[in-house]
Order: sequence, then C-alpha cells, then structure tokens
Amino acid sequence: MNRQTNRYRGLILLVAPLLASSVALTPAFAAQGRTAGSGAARTPMAPSCELTAGGGGQSGDKGNTRYDLHLSGFPANQSVHVQGKSSFRGTVDGSGSLDRRGVRYGTYGVGYRDAGSKQGKHVDCSTPPREKPGGGKGNVQVTKVEVKALTKSGTVVDCSTPPKFEFDGKITGSGNGKVRYYWTYNSSADPIASGSAEFTPGIESVSLFKAVNGSVLANTDTVTVFLTLHVPDSNLTGGRART
Repeated sequence: MNRQTNRYRGLILLVAPLLASSVALTPAFAAQGRTAGSGAARTPMAPSCELTAGGGGQSGDKGNTRYDLHLSGFPANQSVHVQGKSSFRGTVDGSGSLDRRGVRYGTYGVGYRDAGSKQGKHVDCSTPPREKPGGGKGNVQVTKVEVKALTKSGTVVDCSTPPKFEFDGKITGSGNGKVRYYWTYNSSADPIASGSAEFTPGIESVSLFKAVNGSVLANTDTVTVFLTLHVPDSNLTGGRART
C-alpha cells in the first residue's frame, strides 16, 4: 500500500513542472501576435505631384512668376522622369520626396517604375491657376494722383551748387495689390525714377517722397522745377508741381 502511494506521488511531481512551463509560454506567443498585427496595419502613401507658385531659382519665363514642383509618396530612392515645360530626370530621397525650384508654368506628369516591374507608371501633377506678373496690380482701383511741392516758392538757395527740391506725391485708391508709378522731370517724358505702391484693405492712399536737383542757369535770379507723377496702368497723371 505504501509502495503504490509513493508511485502516484512521483507521477504527480513529474507532471506539475510540465503544466507550469506551458502556462509560462502563453504570454510570449500573445506578444508575437500583437507585433505582427501592428506591422500589417501600415498603408504606404500614394505617389503625388504638385506645382506651386512663388519658388526660388531660375525661371524659364523672364519676368514671370516662378514655380516649384513637389513630389512625395514615391518608393524610396526611386528614379523618376518629369515631363512638361521643364522636363528632367531625377531620384527621390529616402522618404520618397523630390523638390525642383524655378520650373516654368505648365502641365506636368511623372513617369516611374516600381522595383522588379517592367510596366511603367504615371502620375499627373496638380496645377494651380497661373498667377499674373506684377503681384496683382490690377486689383487696385486708383481714383486720384497728386503732387505737392515741399520746397516753398521763394526759398533762397545757393546757386553755386545745384539746389535740391523736395516733392510729396500721393496715390489714392482702394483694393489689394501693387500700383506701378514713375516720375518725370520738367518737360522730359523720360522717367527719372519708378517703383510700385502697395495697397492692402484699409489703406486709402500711399505717399511718395521725391527729391531732385535743379539746374542753375546763367543770368537768372530764379530756378523753376516741374515734377510729374504718372500711374500708367490707370492712365492717370499727377498734378504737375512747380517750385
């Protein structure tokens, strides 16, 4: 009786460690299942291409707005062929992106091949409406152009050197954008200076200071200077100031 009891006890002692080992392995298998599931949930980004305005670099159209081309979502280190106004070949970086500055405005597309594939793929680039050169000068309504002499008539000057005269120009208008202007001196039609006045919502007028040197004539006691302000896009001419 005692021998049979000892035999049963030996069997129980041998089985118990096996059960304990099987329970200890269960959490490890669960962790492996979670890791595999999280990796399979990732979705690669689709290749895309976009043309945007306002980039640096050399422009193909002199005086026109410069554009940038942005590629993203391509396979890492993928060779691409960009076709359009400024065609070129290149390779995207490790994140699948490529930027090219200073391209000409137009419609673009990108050709490429996935690794191990013989069939080519193509992506059309999104293109914004073309921006006009000059920063939107047509968005401002100019209503008045004026010029006022800051140097008062009758001011005594030293005629041994060319005297300096000062003027204040003013452009009145409303809108958002830039307005081109230029100055002419005396009876000449050639501009002596030019620039642009910027209007934003809430600004009703822009002041423009201008100083010029007068010509000293022999056998004369007075020096007369005319200065005219022109706004060519609005076909307006400022009051001809005299001092």
